[in-house]
Amino acid sequence: MLDLTVLADKHSPNTDGCDPESCDDVRILGVRFSVGDDCIAIKSGKLAMAQKFHTPSSHITIRNWLMNDGHGAVVLGSEMGAGIKNLNVSYCIFENTDRGVRVKTRRGRGKLAVVDGVTFHHIVMKNVLTPLVINMFYNCDPLDGKTWYVWTKEKLPVDERTPYLGKFVFCDMVCEDASACGGFFYGLPEAPIASITLQNVSISFKENPELKKPAMMSYLQPMKQKGLYLKNVDEVILKNVQINNFRGSPITRSNIGKITGRLAKEVL
Repeated sequence: MLDLTVLADKHSPNTDGCDPESCDDVRILGVRFSVGDDCIAIKSGKLAMAQKFHTPSSHITIRNWLMNDGHGAVVLGSEMGAGIKNLNVSYCIFENTDRGVRVKTRRGRGKLAVVDGVTFHHIVMKNVLTPLVINMFYNCDPLDGKTWYVWTKEKLPVDERTPYLGKFVFCDMVCEDASACGGFFYGLPEAPIASITLQNVSISFKENPELKKPAMMSYLQPMKQKGLYLKNVDEVILKNVQINNFRGSPITRSNIGKITGRLAKEVL
């Protein structure tokens, strides 16, 4: 896909810009999307489709994009039962979206729902509610997104319904005028996010934004000017990360296997 403009009213429901599903070797270059739902949502089907076809979305390149409005700029899932692998997003501008990078999955997507090898670099975000979101408790529809099995924070057995999130790298990013949270990363207690790297990342908040939920999750309290929120992650690597105009602690963390590096002017 090259040099395409897709526009929809920002209040129009279910108006995704582009949804590559179970695709290999995709390049999307020089595109402008401004929509009422996700600008681009990479998918690979729900559980039944994944079990039948075993076809992930893989080797996807997104470059030189402008995204003006939408629920998420570049989104992974939540229907990704066959997984998403080797995604590279670079040299993009996200403006006025609810989330910038948005990874959404939940219990029930299945053991084939493996997301790994994801890199975002050279990204500018302006007036984005929460720039970085990885959410393994995603809810949306009432049938399988808001049940006890999906929303409970108890550690459940790992089985054929359990998704897996691997390595994510975010580097050379400037995020200005965020509202709720700079980076919201919430894995499953039984299947933590494997690895998150933030390198050369600067996040600044509005002076007094409204309280908002950083992600779509049941029983999640609204936030504002929260720096990094990390829960159920095996490894976190911070290299030259700066967070400005936050409230409270710059990092909120729980059940983190290993965290290395530093924030600007603060050693962890």
